[in-house]
This record gives sequence, C-alpha cells and structure tokens, in this order.
Amino acid sequence: MSKLSEKFAAGKKAVADRAALAAKESVEPVPAPFARAAGPLHGSVSTMKIDMLKSEVEKLRAGKPEMKIAANEVRPSVWANRHEDSFKSAEFEALKAEIRSAGGNIQPIKVRPIRDAKDEFKYEVVFGHRRHRACLELGLDVLAIVEVLDDKHLFIEMDRENRQRADLRPYEQGLMYARALDQGLFSSIRKLAEDVGADSTNVSRAVALARLPAAVLNAFESRLDIQYRWVPDLKVLVDKEPDVVLARAAEVTAKRAAGALVPSQAALNVLLGIVQKPLAAKAKLVKVGNKVLTISERNNKVSFEVDALDKDKIVKIEKFISDLMIE
Repeated sequence: MSKLSEKFAAGKKAVADRAALAAKESVEPVPAPFARAAGPLHGSVSTMKIDMLKSEVEKLRAGKPEMKIAANEVRPSVWANRHEDSFKSAEFEALKAEIRSAGGNIQPIKVRPIRDAKDEFKYEVVFGHRRHRACLELGLDVLAIVEVLDDKHLFIEMDRENRQRADLRPYEQGLMYARALDQGLFSSIRKLAEDVGADSTNVSRAVALARLPAAVLNAFESRLDIQYRWVPDLKVLVDKEPDVVLARAAEVTAKRAAGALVPSQAALNVLLGIVQKPLAAKAKLVKVGNKVLTISERNNKVSFEVDALDKDKIVKIEKFISDLMIE
C-alpha cells in the first residue's frame, strides 16, 4: 500500500471511529475542520483527497445518502450569490478541470426538492453553485445530498458553507444579504448576523456595498474587486455628495469606454477624489558655452528648456526633433 493510500485510509478510519464514539454517547459527531486548498497541500495529500475525506464527514454528519442527479434538472437557488464574473475566473476553470479529471464532483453539493409540478426543474441548489455549474458545462451528472429545507434554513446553510470555504467576494456576500433582508427573511441586519453566525459589522458593510448606486459599482473593473475596507468611505461620500460621486463615476466609465486602462484601485481614487501626486521631474543639465540646456522627464514626457534663441535656430531644433520622432 502506498503512503498516499495509507494516509487516506487512516483519515477515513479516524472519521469512522469518531462517529461510532459519538453515536454511543448519543451525541452528533463533530468533524475536524478541513480547509479547501487551492492546490496540493504540504505532503502528498491532494485537494481531491481532502474533498473525499470531507465528503465522508458530511455523510456521517448528515446521515443522508448521496445521489447522482442530472445537472440540467437542478436550478440555482433563489438566493444564489454568485456574480457571473465568478464563472469566468481562473479559479473556476481550475475547478472545472479538477472535476473533469475526476469524472464528476467528489464533494457533493446540497439541493432541496422543488415541489411545484409546474417548475421545469426538480431540484434547487442549497450550496455548491460552482460545482453544479461546472458539471452543467461539462455535461456531467452532479453528486448531491437531497434535503427538504425552508427558505430561511436554506439561506443559513448556504451562507455558512460559503464563509467556511472563504471564496465569496464582498459584493457577492452583500448581494445575498441584501436580497434576504428585502424579501423579509430576516427582520434586521442584527438578526441576520445572529442567525447565520456572522460578524454584524461585516454584514452591515456587505449590505452597504451591495446597495451602492449601480453607476458607482460599474466604475470598477469588476464589482468583485471591491473590498470591505473601501465601503465606509464610499458610503459616506454617496450619502453626503451623491451628485459629485456619480459625476466621478461617469468620468471613469467614459475613460474606460474610450479604451483607457483604469484599474479598480485607480477608479476608487477618482471616486473618492484622491489626487495622485505627479512624479517628480528628472532633470538633466547640459552646459554649452555660457548657455544651459535643461532636459526634464516626467509622466512619460520629455521637455527641453534653453535660453532664448533666434528664429533660425528654433527652426533647426524643430526639424531635428521631428526627424528623431520619425525614426
């Protein structure tokens, strides 16, 4: 038996032993936390192996069987929090490649049955939207755990799963929270944070981010670039000087439409009115007799300064520079 197989077998045995002990004491087993890695971990246990072990834990904890479901029979949740940009990222392509290589998702998603006979789908995603989307695009069945849940418990499970995996962006998190509040799933931000077990300050910032004007959000290269720490300043400025912020957002959007490269950090600076200090000029002095020529470089431009010259010499300088620019 290889060392990899031994580690995998030992992991499964430890989980099974822990579950047996918990059952004997009539206490639900508490699995050891597993962190999803972006690639191979230290040693020889790969991300796939970690997911397989985590899958075993989920089955023991939930006591519900897994089943293969046609991916096109499953629709995203009404509380889906994934921005479309999430499905265009390198991380998503890596996930697809991993699932393709394994012939399907190793770690199951969770779905709930749809009871409306008129609905074209049979199931709705509780969590695992990216795994479901990957299987859908690859034409593979999706491995899933099926459980009947109401909207509130679906939301809580989805949020906790996403925060455990730590791969949701602030905008996606905020969109999810704002939608839940607008639909009356929770009575307040404080109650939402309490029920999902999240920090109320982060929940408040996430909601504030999602509710910024669309023009402001669109000023960034991607809404997924916006960070929690940017939100307080943006919100204060939007509340105090909305017209000013919207005008700045329009300026950024116009520049980008004209082909200019405006990174999200630069867009934030414009929105907040932060003026970048110009780079200090690099000057070179050239002495010719009793005259001095100053050559300065700043912001990718070169300028020349010299004492007054007669018209003929100016014409010669213009021609010389023109010839240089043609080369």
